[in-house]
Amino acid sequence: MDLRKKFTGAIIGSSLGDAIGKCVEDITKYDVYEFYGGPLRGFAEPHPLSPAHGRKPEETSDETTVFRILLESIIEKKEIDVQDFIRRLIIWYEDESSHRYPDPTLLTAIDLLSRGSSPALYGLTSASVEGILRSVAVGLYHYYNPLLAAEGSRVVSLLTHRSEYISAGSAVLGAFVSMLVSDYDMGSIDGRIDLIGKLQRISESDRLNRVLDRVKELLWNGADVDTAIFELGNGSFVLESLPLSIFIFLSYADDPQEAFWQGVNSYGEFGGDTDSIGFMVGAFVGAKFGVDVFPRELVDNLENSGYYINIANKLMDIIKESVKGG
Repeated sequence: MDLRKKFTGAIIGSSLGDAIGKCVEDITKYDVYEFYGGPLRGFAEPHPLSPAHGRKPEETSDETTVFRILLESIIEKKEIDVQDFIRRLIIWYEDESSHRYPDPTLLTAIDLLSRGSSPALYGLTSASVEGILRSVAVGLYHYYNPLLAAEGSRVVSLLTHRSEYISAGSAVLGAFVSMLVSDYDMGSIDGRIDLIGKLQRISESDRLNRVLDRVKELLWNGADVDTAIFELGNGSFVLESLPLSIFIFLSYADDPQEAFWQGVNSYGEFGGDTDSIGFMVGAFVGAKFGVDVFPRELVDNLENSGYYINIANKLMDIIKESVKGG
């Protein structure tokens, strides 16, 4: 498959997952069904109890904003330039009118960085999955080398969210996107479990690896998503939402559109971090299967869709130039 379609798919897919998933973030299955009449299957008004209430259906949250800022930095600098990424985050931070209920830890970290201080010196720690989502950009940039994708993902994520779980989770997310773009074999259950094993060797976290062992068991046993949510969790803790996203994608790898819908509807009985899970599952689906896997009406109506497609093309051009120059 054309790499451009995969790059575009990962960027569009993550943004779609965020835009649709935000509508039911922290909302219980009962309340979702009562308000919408069933699972979401397209853009919708955010639930009145969702943090996104008042936003437009096609709008993304600041999880996509930070991802986009890193992509823009990579494109302008033609490399991962940490100082430029920080500079852009500070500009965004100071423009409060553009904020869409951002992660408080992120804001605190950027405030410290803007003062020339390291968040680590103030003991600022976080294990929120929002800190690793930008790793999708690094996975695309280093699509040809999962190890580079893992290390680069650690660097950009630990700038604002510091913990061993962010280090491990960002590495796994970046490497997984890299592997999916590069067409690692996952046609059989054995191939999918082997792929998780590769991620475990990258994570360097015993605790994350134990959770990924549970993902393997759930896949092998053919568990459904509700069972996986009960076993793994679906909250903002990175060791819940990341493994669940991997499970959902690999469970529905033969039906990628359904994988996407399961991701944005991963609220379970008690509500969950559906925009982050939707973001990751959307990125996985797009990176593996390309942008054409998503319904055309969703792509066309997504906020800034044309801009994201342009970013994907520019990123692809920069990587081609880099490979040619090297």
